Amino acid sequence: MSFFNFRKIFKLGPDKKKKQYEHVHRDVNPEEIWEIIGELGDGAFGKVFKAQNKQNGTLAAAKVIDTKTEDELEDYMVEIDILASCDHHHIVKLLDAFYFEGKLWILIEFCAGGAVDAIMLELERPLTEPQIRVVCRQTLEALIYLHENKVIHRDLKAGNILLSLDGEVKLADFGVSAKNTKTLQRRDSFIGTPYWMAPEVVMCETSKDRPYDYKADIWSLGVTLIELAQIEPPNHEMNPMRVLLKIAKSEPPTLMHPSRCVTDSRPLRELIAEAKAEVTEEIEDSKEEEEEEEPDTPVVCSFLFAYLGSFLTNSLRSSWFMSQIFVGKKQKFIIKSKMYFRFMGMESRRQKKTLKKTRKFMVDGVEVSVTTSKIVTDNDTKSEEMRFLRRQELRELRLLQKEEQRAQQQLSNKLQQQREQIYRRFEQETTAKKRQYDQEVENLEKKQKQTIERLEQDHTSRLRDEAKRIKGDQDKELSKFQNMLKNRKKEEQEFLQKQQQELDGALKKIIQQHKLEIATIERDCLNHKQQLMRAREAAMWELEERHLQEKHQQLKQQLKDQYFLQRHQLLKRHEKEMEQMQRYNQRLVEEMKNKQTQERVRLPKIQRSEAKTRMAMFKKSLRITATASVTPEQERERIKQFAAQEDKRQKNERLHQHQKHENQMRDLQLQCDSNIRELQQLQNEKCHILIEHETQKLKELDEEHSQEIKEWREKLRPRKKALEEEFTRKLQEQEVFFKMSGESECLNPTTQSRVSKFYPIPHLDHFT
Repeated sequence: MSFFNFRKIFKLGPDKKKKQYEHVHRDVNPEEIWEIIGELGDGAFGKVFKAQNKQNGTLAAAKVIDTKTEDELEDYMVEIDILASCDHHHIVKLLDAFYFEGKLWILIEFCAGGAVDAIMLELERPLTEPQIRVVCRQTLEALIYLHENKVIHRDLKAGNILLSLDGEVKLADFGVSAKNTKTLQRRDSFIGTPYWMAPEVVMCETSKDRPYDYKADIWSLGVTLIELAQIEPPNHEMNPMRVLLKIAKSEPPTLMHPSRCVTDSRPLRELIAEAKAEVTEEIEDSKEEEEEEEPDTPVVCSFLFAYLGSFLTNSLRSSWFMSQIFVGKKQKFIIKSKMYFRFMGMESRRQKKTLKKTRKFMVDGVEVSVTTSKIVTDNDTKSEEMRFLRRQELRELRLLQKEEQRAQQQLSNKLQQQREQIYRRFEQETTAKKRQYDQEVENLEKKQKQTIERLEQDHTSRLRDEAKRIKGDQDKELSKFQNMLKNRKKEEQEFLQKQQQELDGALKKIIQQHKLEIATIERDCLNHKQQLMRAREAAMWELEERHLQEKHQQLKQQLKDQYFLQRHQLLKRHEKEMEQMQRYNQRLVEEMKNKQTQERVRLPKIQRSEAKTRMAMFKKSLRITATASVTPEQERERIKQFAAQEDKRQKNERLHQHQKHENQMRDLQLQCDSNIRELQQLQNEKCHILIEHETQKLKELDEEHSQEIKEWREKLRPRKKALEEEFTRKLQEQEVFFKMSGESECLNPTTQSRVSKFYPIPHLDHFT
């Protein structure tokens, strides 16, 4: 049994035909042509690898994207088509594209310099002004080319500006770009990365009435230049979703330090060489400052007294004690106090380390060495974590935008199909209605024609028969008259004329009756036809009105569907925003808890060390101020009192720390609640704006429909008038036609009729 019969038995349909794309190879394993030699990064839609062509050794950046269905492949075709159609030295080139085993491989030109934002993070400094000028100039050249070819990039930022080793800028990542069909075409998609979005793009989140054009890329370029000068874009410390409102309502961003802020590519070559140089790292502990002897001044002693005053008894604050400090062994005491104060700052300095990086690279044949130093703190780790989390949030937003764009495109296609179907149905109903009435009119005319033909035949036969009968009677009378009036030619001629007149009169009467009958039938037919035309016009009016109503209802439903999708996407985006905000608040709480835990763990150690130092200082002061009257019991009592005061002070410190931690946690919780409330307020405002836009659009749609109905009804009266005038004209033409035909065929006594010609009265010579 053949496989074909097997498919027929089990009712297996034919394989669905795979859609072919111009620039994508299907069912070809890319790993047979390209070899993966490393991983470059992780993008929003998949991983990026470094690949090398096995035949010619060409290097490429391979973006590998997992696609769950065939329909998802369509989302990336715009990027591939744009890359394939662009031929500019400042835009990355498409080398190849494959779709194999559910994975889309996009291989583009490899830029060894990497992305500009990665270079700034590697060097831990922004670009210099000459470097920014070169990047700006070459990026503008790429944008000019794109805009001339009706392409809007829509995601311009430092992360999408790549550099080659020759210092050439390459604009990349056209994943959210738009290919227009005409130069001035506008777009209304809310897509891109929030920090670099133009205000008109942000407004499209809730309103599609104000679309944007290629100028949105110019705004993004300005933000990118600020990013190049400051490492981070404006408002980078804000949540990606919250920054959208600030962009829409605030003034354009500017440089934080404007005062700090070419035609060749030397600055970029130096930048790339420094970023790609070999790095030697050294980690050094922070050195403590050498102890310096304090000058022998009363200021030091007063400071020391102020420090000890809160812990010593009233007897220790006496003037005698002060004088003893001035004249006694104050140098040792001051050194001890310095040891205590240095201990107070020791804990904070203990964690600090200095990271030295030495970079050696070549610039135009000259070896350059650059050494940078940086104190490593916990803030660096936190900044790196925040940067990673922000990238994660931006990646989630990008995926969400892609899903929204796909859903909007599917809804747009569905609504377009609905519109085409209803217009096609309207046309079919109109055509069918016209064809129905045209058929009825045609049948009426055909029936009328047949009736007229039948009447004409009957009339002709009747006319012949009547003429024949009259002629026979006249021939008999003529024979009798001729026998009676022989040799009387004059009377015979008069008799013949009289017979002829009687014949013509009889035939004329028959013809007039026939014409009257035909005219009546024609008039009835015309009236019937006009009634059909009136019914046809009334049916067309009713059909047109129903079509207008149906079209209006469908447009309203489609508008509601569009706004329902927007509300659904907005709520989904709000859920994502709330989730990100809660994660952000949770991170703040966890950081605060970790910080407080570390402080609670450190406090007992600090207090023990501090207590030893303070006790040693106290005992030293007792020895300095000791007199013969002070017994050992009194000294032990003072030490015991000092220890009790120390215990009380430490307890107060722990209580103060506990209270401070509670206040910090309470303030942080209030701040988190405030952030949540602010976000909810912003979300409610967006929902309210969207509902207002929907209400306004529905109102405008109703007004347009009312105006359309009004204009359509105003056109009905002229159409009816024109139709009645046409009917009147045809009736008049018909009456004129029958009147003229009747007059033209009136019989003349001296002439023979149309029928009597067949039966001429014989001449007198005929009988002689």
